[in-house]
Amino acid sequence: MKSIRGFVNQHAIAFLMVILSVVILFSFGCGSANEEDVEQPLQPEETTDTTPFVTPDTDTQAPVEEPVGLEAFTFTVDATNREAWAYFSFATGNVVEVEDAENSDAWDIGFQRTTVKLNGGISGPGMGSVVMLTETTFAAVTEAPADGYKADTEDTYGIVTGSENGWYIYTGPPTHWVLPLEDRVFVLKAADGTFAKVQFLGYYKDNENKKDSGFVTFEYVHQPDGSPNF
Repeated sequence: MKSIRGFVNQHAIAFLMVILSVVILFSFGCGSANEEDVEQPLQPEETTDTTPFVTPDTDTQAPVEEPVGLEAFTFTVDATNREAWAYFSFATGNVVEVEDAENSDAWDIGFQRTTVKLNGGISGPGMGSVVMLTETTFAAVTEAPADGYKADTEDTYGIVTGSENGWYIYTGPPTHWVLPLEDRVFVLKAADGTFAKVQFLGYYKDNENKKDSGFVTFEYVHQPDGSPNF
């Protein structure tokens, strides 16, 4: 019996020693792992933005505003009275009543048949004066000249009278028509010094048939802000 017990005890002790050795080896093996063997946290990968570039839709963008030119107006003045003047104001765009033209700044340009006067010089207290541009068109005049303006004097009006001298040509017999010169544009300084461009279009109430003379029709653009731009 003693021999059997000794045998069992010996085997039990051997078995326990084996188990203990395994535990010790496992403990040392886990504690001595290399840094390379330890799982490192994932590093962020370099990424390229693959979102396609979208060209802005020009149809959805606010349109660029183009400069807008000043509006042109056409007006007919009844200048049939051979003894009285008809006065026109660019500021109001209409004929105005004037009792004392030589001392009034309410008017800019006056008409009596084919004769035209301005509110400046000997005709009025304003700054009225004019430059006559030849061989041009109304649309081509986009800026008032810097100099060359003439006011009314005792010798002549700024817009001179007489056939082919100023704004018209007189055809003589047998028709005796008064016709505007189409290639002439007049740039005026109004009474207040602002600029206007004028082109004469007709001299008759019925310009097509040349009937009822003394009705002066003209086209004009007035720049109220004082700049020379039309």
